[in-house]
Amino acid sequence: MTEKAFDPPQQDEVERQILIESLALLYRSMPTASLGHAVAAGFITYALYGAITSAILFIWMGCVVVVATARVGVTAFVERRIARAPFASIQKWSNLLATLTFIQTSIWGASVFVIWPGDIALRALLITILAGIVATGGIMLSLHRRSFIVYCLPIALPVVSQLFMSGSEIETILGILFAFFSVLIYASVNRLTQMFRKLLRVRHMMQTESRTDALTQLANRRGFDENMQDTWQRAVRAQQPIGLLIIDVDYFKDYNDFYGHPQGDIALKKLGELFRKIASRSTDFCARVGGEEFAVIMPTTELEGSLQVAQTIMDELAQARIPHRNCQHGLLTLSIGLNVAKPGRDSNRHTFLMEADQALYEAKESGRNQICIARSLQKAPTGDNS
Repeated sequence: MTEKAFDPPQQDEVERQILIESLALLYRSMPTASLGHAVAAGFITYALYGAITSAILFIWMGCVVVVATARVGVTAFVERRIARAPFASIQKWSNLLATLTFIQTSIWGASVFVIWPGDIALRALLITILAGIVATGGIMLSLHRRSFIVYCLPIALPVVSQLFMSGSEIETILGILFAFFSVLIYASVNRLTQMFRKLLRVRHMMQTESRTDALTQLANRRGFDENMQDTWQRAVRAQQPIGLLIIDVDYFKDYNDFYGHPQGDIALKKLGELFRKIASRSTDFCARVGGEEFAVIMPTTELEGSLQVAQTIMDELAQARIPHRNCQHGLLTLSIGLNVAKPGRDSNRHTFLMEADQALYEAKESGRNQICIARSLQKAPTGDNS
């Protein structure tokens, strides 16, 4: 498997999934990390109390705690929304993460100027804690190369500069070591980032293949079931309607018997292309759920819109004029069962699917080549499309 097997929309989805999963992992660790920043600031305040002006020391610690608290608040907000958020929102949250990270570590970097103690032992303590923060951030931010840069540099540059400016031999050596340590951490982060993205990409490609029908390149039954569940849950939360088409190719066994299975496969491929062309919104979902049975899920679509999609499918197929000599119309035709619902928390998606299946059954029993609407919508089936 290689990335070249994927078209641009699929590549975009891979990148979106990588960003979602990496941010989700990072946000899950954020409360612990923020608590660690607050604890470290408290320890430094305790260690330097008396060596630094109290007001300055407590103001500096207060800034660390405030930003740490803001990070926890943002985490709580994002975690509930990230899985279903549009890509633009995910990118915005990624930028927000980088901004908060930069502010947090800039406060730590400023410590070597604001609360730089005169005692060499206290300086060594402060430098050790700052090195520990860089190392810990390197592990947490190994999924985000950019975030690590804005995490590391605001600490490393002030520390190295201050140590070199201090002038003593021991502090110059510490400055060189800190610079080398930061570069080493960045190199490790860069390598981990590449490995993580590669593994996520391979995993996503495998998941995509396991949910894709090899013949039509539509989703398979597993992909349909998963999308139906997700779409239903989103519709419940948003109180939005769902349109569903269950589509069966009329007399397809007879078609295969007369024209042969290779020609039958070609016909199914053409139908897959037709469904994708008509149900073309980014939220629409087309699947091959059985041998000659297909489904189209249309979120936020009322009865009128769903019926229009179904009728367009029938019209487009009629215009394609795919021959079928073992059919009374002489052309390949479809039977469609249609259902629409605005689900509530007590609604049952399995009932919704069964009603669409029942509508399809009625379309076939009524002579095929037509659209039937679920009885729950309390409207008569549409007429024949021949």
